[in-house]
Amino acid sequence: MQAYLHFESLCDLDYIYSCVSCGYNPSTVIMDLHKKGVFSIPVSEIQSPPATYDGHVDIEEFWDAVAMDMISRGFYPSGKENPFTVSPSYHNWSPWIGPKTRESAMVLNTESAKVKSSNDGSDIDVPFTEERLGDELLHLKVFDLKKLCRQCGVDDVGSKMDLILRLRNKMSNRVTYNKVFEQVWGASGGLGVIMCPCGVVYSIKFNLRAESPRDFADLLLSWKHFPNITIYDYPRGLVAHTNNRKPLHPPFHPFEGRVQDPSSENIQKAKEGKLKVHLPWLTHKKKPMDPDCHPLTASSEHYCLCDVFHQSNSKDKRDVLRTIGLVPELAGKINSQCAEQLFSEVKRNNYFMNMIRPSAHIFLARNILHHRNLTRNRKKLEQFKKLFSGSPNLQLDSNGKVILGAEPEPNVGPNYSKTTQTLNTTLNEKEMHTAVQSQCDPKLCRSPVVTSLNIVKSSKTFWGTMSNEGQQQLINNALDVRKCKDELLATVYNTTLNRSDLCCLGLERDVEGTILNCCLKVVETIAKSQNVNVFSASSHQIETWPNRTLEEQLLHLPLDENIDWFIFPTWIPGHWMVCKHCTNHVSWALA
Repeated sequence: MQAYLHFESLCDLDYIYSCVSCGYNPSTVIMDLHKKGVFSIPVSEIQSPPATYDGHVDIEEFWDAVAMDMISRGFYPSGKENPFTVSPSYHNWSPWIGPKTRESAMVLNTESAKVKSSNDGSDIDVPFTEERLGDELLHLKVFDLKKLCRQCGVDDVGSKMDLILRLRNKMSNRVTYNKVFEQVWGASGGLGVIMCPCGVVYSIKFNLRAESPRDFADLLLSWKHFPNITIYDYPRGLVAHTNNRKPLHPPFHPFEGRVQDPSSENIQKAKEGKLKVHLPWLTHKKKPMDPDCHPLTASSEHYCLCDVFHQSNSKDKRDVLRTIGLVPELAGKINSQCAEQLFSEVKRNNYFMNMIRPSAHIFLARNILHHRNLTRNRKKLEQFKKLFSGSPNLQLDSNGKVILGAEPEPNVGPNYSKTTQTLNTTLNEKEMHTAVQSQCDPKLCRSPVVTSLNIVKSSKTFWGTMSNEGQQQLINNALDVRKCKDELLATVYNTTLNRSDLCCLGLERDVEGTILNCCLKVVETIAKSQNVNVFSASSHQIETWPNRTLEEQLLHLPLDENIDWFIFPTWIPGHWMVCKHCTNHVSWALA
């Protein structure tokens, strides 16, 4: 009985599929499929669905049956039939989606439609073609390729590309195609996941047949809130399939999931790198809210973008408008390869996972991902507690996100609170975001811990992003030429800045020397609070260095061995040049 209770506790995985940074329903998701996470079962043994099957399956009933299958194995001896065994079938095979992420207990699994062929020429269900299968051969090791060549009667001598080309040329033969498919894809269709950029898995689907956009459409359409940004390696097929399943209310809109209208002008600008499409609601909640919007962004727009490493694979020129780099709020700030990193972690289990029966395979896979999610969330919570050590009141809000403070009052709405600071960025980005936003927005200036400089760290969060409402108000006030030009606006140590100093700013890439020096002094203070000694050279002094000797240049620098870094405010278009201090080679640092 003790073993029974212990095993049952492993099955109780109800409320853990959420990320403390993104909540139960993230606005940006990344999807991919693990082609080696398979179990062996002949297609002929998969039970066909009854005529009354409508594509819905009860997720709770199915996973309870899988748990009972695993528990009952200890009560039935080997060789005796177990009445609780769960066998794969098209009508009784469910994905796993967290209870607060899914819309209801009835979720979609329409894999039975893969058996039917589409004769309308649309992209509703894109088959796994020889070209796509040939591309997957690139992921195999040379040893496996040579073994596959011998099985297919192909010469196995030569480089990796030679072997792949020979196999691709012979895949028109159905026998060869089946052998290649089994080697690349395995017996079942693989493990499909939907995860947030933080690496937490929200949905799992164990495919019975080869990958199709249908599999991920089933998962997305079963969610309570459709994500605003979906990143997938074949976005055009996913959009075509999903929108065709909901023709009256296409999920991916506007522009069929592209970030801009696919006009010739926009396509050309995107190719030349001259097109930028800002989506400010990814960082600051949209006001006013759209109808039927995502609760975290208040936007009802849904885009489908391409993974960074697959964005050059498409032959459709319009797909250049599905590039992540076109959106400054996403470019360089999300890890689009977190799914590949997940599969790299779990592939070590393939040697035993792929040899067990299907119900045991899916049970263990779900448990492994469950404990991985718990570990990631626990580490992130520990880092949150260290960051806000003076404010222990960290808790989850109604959306499953970590907040600093109390839940919002019911009469104000679930997404707004004057006393709550929501940590709505990833761990690597939130420190700078919280500090800057709290100082610019009067609603968020409640906690001295949030506004203190010792929590600020280097971040790419604001590279290329637009100013929020509070920041823009401060900028407009500082640059208002109708007001008194001698009005004091800021004091940094012994330097005071008035409106006339700020109104002398030049182009977007330029900055006035006095203001630059003040900014670098703030950097010194932030670094010192984190036990890093930094000296920032004066921009006025640096400007005179080209006409001075090395000895004259050194007069401006303190020869202090305790200084970790020197900052030389030398402007190069696009960034500031930063040189590391070297005690014995100061002349090298100056170079």
